[in-house]
Amino acid sequence: MSLINDQQHLLDLYQGRRAYHGELHDHSQSGGTSDGKFPLADWPQAMKELKMDFAAILDHRQIRHMYQPEWTDSLFIPGTEPGTAISDSKAEDKHMHYNMLLPDRDLLEGLLMEFPEYNFSGGVEGHFVYPEFTRERFGQLIDAVKARGGFVVHPHPKQYMTSDDPCEYWFRDETGIEVFYMDMDGDYTKANYPLWVDLLAAGKRVWACAGGDKHRNPGVGALTTIYAEAPAAKAYFPHLRAGDFTCGPVGVRMCIGNTVSGGKCRFAGQKLTVCVSDYHESVLDPDHEYRLDVLNDKGLVMSKTISCTEPAFVTINTENCAFYRAEVFDVTRDLRIAIGNPIWNEK
Repeated sequence: MSLINDQQHLLDLYQGRRAYHGELHDHSQSGGTSDGKFPLADWPQAMKELKMDFAAILDHRQIRHMYQPEWTDSLFIPGTEPGTAISDSKAEDKHMHYNMLLPDRDLLEGLLMEFPEYNFSGGVEGHFVYPEFTRERFGQLIDAVKARGGFVVHPHPKQYMTSDDPCEYWFRDETGIEVFYMDMDGDYTKANYPLWVDLLAAGKRVWACAGGDKHRNPGVGALTTIYAEAPAAKAYFPHLRAGDFTCGPVGVRMCIGNTVSGGKCRFAGQKLTVCVSDYHESVLDPDHEYRLDVLNDKGLVMSKTISCTEPAFVTINTENCAFYRAEVFDVTRDLRIAIGNPIWNEK
């Protein structure tokens, strides 16, 4: 293929999809045990002003937020954020939270009923407890979420669990771990990013995720970018589950052959093509300098200064490595603003 054909091939793989920017970890004021301070009725206007396309509302210990009259699947992603202690973990602090995102609210109620550990009282007003799990049982829960078409994320990992072993934070491949937490340059993110890198080095296939964990109001400090067919929860899930999304407010599209971000394929004789585009207004500044870095498990492969006002492409020949991934930096701010999920080598 020529360079132009490589670029067009990548765009063809995403044909019929456009970039949507939103949040994968938020909380509302929905009554009951919710600890959010911002009523769900006020979210749509606030999101419109911030140019947010979606928000995953993950209120604690209940599901009533998904049955509020203001709920709409064109704006909100169903789910909840329970907590647990992994009883047989070797971590110094075994406590953690986990975000369970489902494409339909009824699926979450059924999941809570299936696992008696939650002691879920059922119905719209139903509440549940935070049970302890063994690693095996927690893995079964993740499998059950995935079997229902859902997605599991380990939020704020280094802010709860304490371990020097990165694998203590991992429970299943094809799940997410929050790398950007609350914002892109805070101490929390600076602790979580090396953990994700260490998990990749350990051979774990985990997606880099962003989460603002907003309670008082919507915000754009830790956005996610998804290329989807429509602005609807059900349209986002196939791409979330596949790892084909960007941790950050910039669109990163990538392919090796016909395999896009999050996938696996044989690298031999193929090219990697990356496209960076669709900057959210919160990071778009034509006066700033931006850079695209391409990395693999051996380190930095190449860097290129790019424009934020038009799509930027890179095409390189692949080599025999474990994975390729891409990151975008605002050089002027010395800030990593987007992390594309890897493509892994299926040797």
